[in-house]
Amino acid sequence: MTKRKSSIKKQNLMKIAIDCRLIGSSGIGTFIENVAYYITLNTTDKFVLIGNPLQLKNFAHRENCSVVPCSYKPFTIKELFAFPTKEVNRCDAFFTPNFNIPFGIHVPIYSMVHDIVFLDITEINSWMGRLIRSMFIRRALKISKAIFTVSNFTRGRILDYFHPSVPIHVIYNGVSKELLQYKSQPEKTESYIMFLGNLKKHKGIQTLIKAYNKGRDEGLFNDRLYIVGRLNFRVNDPFIEKLSHDNNPNIRFITDADNAEVYRLIASARMLVSPSFYEGFGLTPLEALYLGTPVIVSDIPAHQEIYRDSPAVFFHTGNADDLADKISKIKKHNIDAKKWISDHYSYEKTAASIIKIIKSN
Repeated sequence: MTKRKSSIKKQNLMKIAIDCRLIGSSGIGTFIENVAYYITLNTTDKFVLIGNPLQLKNFAHRENCSVVPCSYKPFTIKELFAFPTKEVNRCDAFFTPNFNIPFGIHVPIYSMVHDIVFLDITEINSWMGRLIRSMFIRRALKISKAIFTVSNFTRGRILDYFHPSVPIHVIYNGVSKELLQYKSQPEKTESYIMFLGNLKKHKGIQTLIKAYNKGRDEGLFNDRLYIVGRLNFRVNDPFIEKLSHDNNPNIRFITDADNAEVYRLIASARMLVSPSFYEGFGLTPLEALYLGTPVIVSDIPAHQEIYRDSPAVFFHTGNADDLADKISKIKKHNIDAKKWISDHYSYEKTAASIIKIIKSN
């Protein structure tokens, strides 16, 4: 077995491989697309981007970038054994936005753990799913030169569960390049409250529905409710599945919106509510604040960490009465949210932090 390189070459020019296969998907896909964009603006280094050439076409014209095609999905057997490790091992370091690391990589590895919700909320997955994910994380913690995560909350949970010896660096999410370039004006067609995210049970939709029904029944507000998320996967929540088939005229499900439509919906909403019981970071309120939309968030640890100095309004997690009260009273904020966001959360700053840590090891 080839001996793993003990350190990155101390030189001005480095060659770094980046796993970009998740570009085009939500969540981690948005993260790696934006990080890759800003990292590769650094022309003092060279980059090997691994993923779908169509998703990486905007990088192909850059002289410091080369694209290596790879279509193997994360967390699969093919990924573990057929990943283009030869190309990776010709580089000085490998960065992956997740904790699935293929076999056979012998250069220093820098990986990420965005959250460990699968351990903290066990009902969303099977014991076998938890075991497999835990094995992947333990391996990543063992063979990585450094680990990145998106909040001090998640960093603390990793330390509590795994007690790793590898350094864990917090690098926050930011507003995507696509949203920064968004120019369209919102269409004020009706007044509505908006939820945005996946429709799993821990996202707190049941609390939101209870608060919404209470508010309308008591005449506290008469907005419609827009639930924007995906229904094309097994939700594992009978409440949400029933709700999506009830045809309630006051509740609208939107399951196929692209990013531009999502931004328009956020900008047009009277408010965005994030009632989640668990987040590693919680990005959608940041997007809403950037677009000038008032935000109500649950007072979970990650939200308190990210939004404590923002215009966001907090409600007691799981408390539908408190949420209904906050919905009825929320007003437009006067704070320059765009400036607050740029001062605190930026993918450009995130990319700079990653490259600085890689080059300092």
